[in-house]
Amino acid sequence: MPLNLPSAPGMDAAKGLAEEENRLSPSDSAKRNSLMQPGIEALKQGNNKTAYVSLNSVLTAYPNDLYALRTTAAAAMGAGQYEEAIVLFRRALTLSPHNPWPLRNAVILLEARLKQWNDFDHDMGMLRTAKKNGMEHGLDDSSGFVIDQFDVGPRSVQGELYPLQPGQYHTLYRFVLPPGEIMTTVRASSASKAIPAQCNNPDFRPHLDVESADVDQTEFKKAYPDKAAKGERSYTLIVYGSPCAQALAEFYPDGEPTYEKARADAIRVLTSPEQR
Repeated sequence: MPLNLPSAPGMDAAKGLAEEENRLSPSDSAKRNSLMQPGIEALKQGNNKTAYVSLNSVLTAYPNDLYALRTTAAAAMGAGQYEEAIVLFRRALTLSPHNPWPLRNAVILLEARLKQWNDFDHDMGMLRTAKKNGMEHGLDDSSGFVIDQFDVGPRSVQGELYPLQPGQYHTLYRFVLPPGEIMTTVRASSASKAIPAQCNNPDFRPHLDVESADVDQTEFKKAYPDKAAKGERSYTLIVYGSPCAQALAEFYPDGEPTYEKARADAIRVLTSPEQR
């Protein structure tokens, strides 16, 4: 699966970010825009490789221009040039320290694709801290932050982060499959029962959640009082194969798993014989 920015290919990193860091004169800005136009058009049409070649040539003339950097980085990402894309996005971050989150999100996606897990964990921590502290920066957790995209056989999987919310259950990571995918859950006791109407949701997307249930925390506090005192919790990996069917796939009794661990467990579940 080609790696794209969360909402739409290509231009997301370049959209929504004001050019307050643009230090070009009006005439130089007009010249830059003219040189970038063929690459921009190619990017809009989804021709990422053509766009990357064109925009990269412009970038040599404007190496510290934020607009050129982030647009070329988006094209490199769409073209599968992930090493080049992450370098460009990181350079753009140094030029946009006060509005980093669209750029940081792109870097996180690339770190996951390149399996740069130490950098990934660091940047994920920054994103979670920013949300916890109420920093705006366009962070919206209403549907989770897309932090990863990967294939498991023919299935395309999207990894999402949900900063912990109040409630009985707390979803941390979610691995979402496309609509129409089928996942098996072990519910022998309900196998012969009629499916309730509320369970026939055509918009439902099968997923696996790394979640923390309040009911499990009593035992966690007994086993790990020091961790519990710091606000840490135990977690489980739950398979949601349909709106009304779920199954336990993994238990993390000693605290929050790393995303790398949770991802590996999700892949193991998705490649198990009953899920093929």
